[in-house]
Amino acid sequence: MDQHYYKLIEDYSNKTIRSEDLTDLLIWVESSQQNQQLFRETLQAFEAADQFLNKPAHQQQSWTSIQQHLAKNTTVQTAVIKKISYGRYISIAAAAIVILMLPVIYLTLNRTKPVVAVTYHEIYNPKGQKRLVAMPDGSNIYLNGDSKIRYAQNFNTGKRLVYLQGEAFFDVQHRDKQPFVVYTGKVSTTVLGTSFNINAYQSAKTISITVQSGKVGVIVKHNDKAEAVKFLLPNEQLNIIKENGAATKTTVNAAEFDSWREYKLFFYNKPLSEIAEIVAREYDVKVVIKSEALNAMKLTAKFNKSTVNQVMEVIARLSGAKYKIYENKVIIYEQ
Repeated sequence: MDQHYYKLIEDYSNKTIRSEDLTDLLIWVESSQQNQQLFRETLQAFEAADQFLNKPAHQQQSWTSIQQHLAKNTTVQTAVIKKISYGRYISIAAAAIVILMLPVIYLTLNRTKPVVAVTYHEIYNPKGQKRLVAMPDGSNIYLNGDSKIRYAQNFNTGKRLVYLQGEAFFDVQHRDKQPFVVYTGKVSTTVLGTSFNINAYQSAKTISITVQSGKVGVIVKHNDKAEAVKFLLPNEQLNIIKENGAATKTTVNAAEFDSWREYKLFFYNKPLSEIAEIVAREYDVKVVIKSEALNAMKLTAKFNKSTVNQVMEVIARLSGAKYKIYENKVIIYEQ
């Protein structure tokens, strides 16, 4: 997408767009179905992030000014249309109508509503377990060990919001008028009809979003400002560093990153310190590493429904370390 129109959509979402830019944006939107799709998806991602973005106090006033300006200048819009060639008259006329209607629609949607207390369902899945949660809308959420989701009791009405701590795989039912949004700290993932995995454990330095099918839009908040929307397609992964909000998109085999649902483990170039956390969650054990050098050592390995002893045998062989298991405690140490 051209950065000029991306910025106009951002201003439109923030309700700070100038009237002349609004005209430019809507003509662009109406020029092709692809542009209409880009507009809807980008706007949906911005709107989904509204709950954790602090909007400046002057925005509603600015938006009201735009509406008043457009209401007073209908004749100007008509004059602009007359300058366009006859072949584009119909589409541009439609755009002009939408231009005049959008502020009214926005003001209607954003009209102040009485505050209603929201009651939430909260589901926690302990270490060593997997859990399938069937959502009221027909979507399925697979929770990994030591993971929690929270969602409103009226989840099936309006915007579908889920708050995640830990790791989960989402298989979402698509609904055009009811976006499905997953919040993980300062990251919002807007689902555009898809299945995907989010790894967002509190102890981890990064948040990873991996798409298996469909498409998602991700917005990262850093220093109280939303970064540009990142769109992900199948077998694409976005890794976000929590500390600074930096995001890197890579191509992966998505099936490997949600294989935990089938009790499979996959480590790709991971430090042993992170692998120890995964083993602890998977088998509900405490893992202690008795060496800083071992903590930093990176390993790659795959396991299919293995016991904790089998996993530790491979880790010891790859790292050159030794280990001992006492009941529910694993100790890894140098030879």
